[in-house]
Amino acid sequence: MQVLIIEDEHRAAKRLQNLVQSIDSRASIIGTIDSVEDAVQWLQSHAAPDLIFMDIQLADGLSFDIFTQVDLQSPIIFTTAYDEYALQAFKVNSVDYLLKPIDEEELAQAIKKYQALQAPRMQYDKSIFENLLKNIRQQDAIKRFLVKSGQNFNYIQVEEI
Repeated sequence: MQVLIIEDEHRAAKRLQNLVQSIDSRASIIGTIDSVEDAVQWLQSHAAPDLIFMDIQLADGLSFDIFTQVDLQSPIIFTTAYDEYALQAFKVNSVDYLLKPIDEEELAQAIKKYQALQAPRMQYDKSIFENLLKNIRQQDAIKRFLVKSGQNFNYIQVEEI
């Protein structure tokens, strides 16, 4: 899992990095960015990360400004000290909204939620459906009818009609 951290507080970014890697050892932190401008430049010049941890108030503005400049499709876990942006956060690719200081248990739950959303969906082999349709089409015409006779139901074979 490739993770990008967008956080302007160096200590918070380092702590988040350590927590993420302790929760999921497969997580690879591919960058730590501290401003809207740098985030836009990074996102325009690199492949989309699997997951982004994003603070809302950055050195040069609100992280929501990134969304107006970049078509960002990566899932995001917001990490912020402000609860008033929660509704706005869920209008973008938000998986979760964590308040600082980040609680390790809540972070683990957010990562599990992300992983559950990313789990491969059950894939169906097209040939299974094609064979099913073929078998249905090859079925002979109706061979019997269900007929009510008084209080009973009886099958009558087509040959008997």
